[in-house]
Amino acid sequence: MLIQNKEIINSSPFTIDDVAKFRGISSASARVYCSRKIKSGDFVRLKNNLYILKTVWNELSWVEQLQLANRIQVPSYISLFTALANYELTTQVPAGRIESVAKTRTYSKEIQDIEFIFIKMDKRLYFGFTKKRGLFIAEPEKALADCIYLCSFGKYAFDFNALEWDKINKISLTVLLKKFPLKTQDWWKKHGIA
Repeated sequence: MLIQNKEIINSSPFTIDDVAKFRGISSASARVYCSRKIKSGDFVRLKNNLYILKTVWNELSWVEQLQLANRIQVPSYISLFTALANYELTTQVPAGRIESVAKTRTYSKEIQDIEFIFIKMDKRLYFGFTKKRGLFIAEPEKALADCIYLCSFGKYAFDFNALEWDKINKISLTVLLKKFPLKTQDWWKKHGIA
């Protein structure tokens, strides 16, 4: 929470209304205050009306960064290469990039040195994720299926050789892929290396 004189906010992102409440000022004044704090480098703007202290941002763990991705685009879930790296199923580590699947739109947003990428997928494919450690994240095989789906349409590049194939449940992957378009299934039959 914001302490008026020391301007300390806990690790949770906050809104203009939060600032207005804790500083005892109007929403309009709080908006100006937040704008000044962004310019001075004290606040980081995550999206419209969602901020975090720069000092808190600098101390975020990997999981906390993933949690923020869920807050930046609602609804969304962590998937693709990011989820596979989170499960330690790839020998590569994404640097400065967090990928999510979203229902509404495809876009990316750079905040400080992190690129948050949201890829819209067909609403019928918006499944196979769970809430773990306070974040929505695809199950391992669903994250891989999402990669395969996007690759089959030429919208994603993924190094399948970097996967820890012995840790992938190939039966679950096969079952999941049956819920995807035939184009995706055919692509995987042709290009799959499992």
